[in-house]
Amino acid sequence: MKRHHYLIPLLLTLAATGCRSASDPAPQTTGLNQEVRLAPGERAVFGPDTLDVEFVRVVEDSRCPTDVTCVWAGEVKVQLATRSGAAEAARHEITAGKDATVGELRLVVVQVQPERVSTREIPPEEYRVTLKVEASKP
Repeated sequence: MKRHHYLIPLLLTLAATGCRSASDPAPQTTGLNQEVRLAPGERAVFGPDTLDVEFVRVVEDSRCPTDVTCVWAGEVKVQLATRSGAAEAARHEITAGKDATVGELRLVVVQVQPERVSTREIPPEEYRVTLKVEASKP
């Protein structure tokens, strides 16, 4: 039994390292005009201008559930954090289907999933946002 005591510190170190890398995933890398899908806390870097975008959270989800007939379709608003180069991160709240201007670029919220249903609340960690970054139009 005493022979394996040296393994305990090694295993604890490996477990701590595994937790650290899981909480800070590497950003996805993509180009302008390409869509990327992110979970809360995930990031994508859009090039060549290297705009770093993080999906922070869903701020509001008043979309009409798919199993109900509504007079108003509702909307979903997400919070994104953007950083370009060494600049500090800026926060943006953007409604799905709309965009925000970030420097010379346009950040578009293409879609937010899953769709709502009347019988179930969506846990925050289940949301996914599809984004696209385009060159701003003059």
